[in-house]
Amino acid sequence: MSGLDDLLSGSGLAEKAVRIDDHLVRLQWGSAFVIAGISGSAVVAIAPLFRSLPSGKELAFMQKLLEHNAYMGGIASFALQPDGWVVLHAGRALKGIDAQEFATLIAGVGRFADQFDDLLVAEFYADNRAAVATQVSNDVSGQFPQTD
Repeated sequence: MSGLDDLLSGSGLAEKAVRIDDHLVRLQWGSAFVIAGISGSAVVAIAPLFRSLPSGKELAFMQKLLEHNAYMGGIASFALQPDGWVVLHAGRALKGIDAQEFATLIAGVGRFADQFDDLLVAEFYADNRAAVATQVSNDVSGQFPQTD
């Protein structure tokens, strides 16, 4: 059994998880989904939300993301990935993590992604629903930060 499998079973999340590969799983959280896994020496959870920034509304959107980051108090944070995807993510060192910490990390990203996705869609993406990540597809960014 892998470290990811141990964390999933110990946290009670194994039944919610759909395996993507040996190091990644997908979990649904309301209207959002979380890709969770092990990347090098880190455990990472990423909720891909938007394929691109909202055209013509970039400044207001980025300000809103920073306000939401402050609200989340370090539990998770919004980020813009090199491929243009807007994600909500969190991570920590794999060493010493227990199943409860893993569950808290994943649930924090999932709950906040589910809370904020609809608000952000209504305010910034109402005229561009194609940019909204609503399901897993081949073009969904699951890019993890380099940790090695």
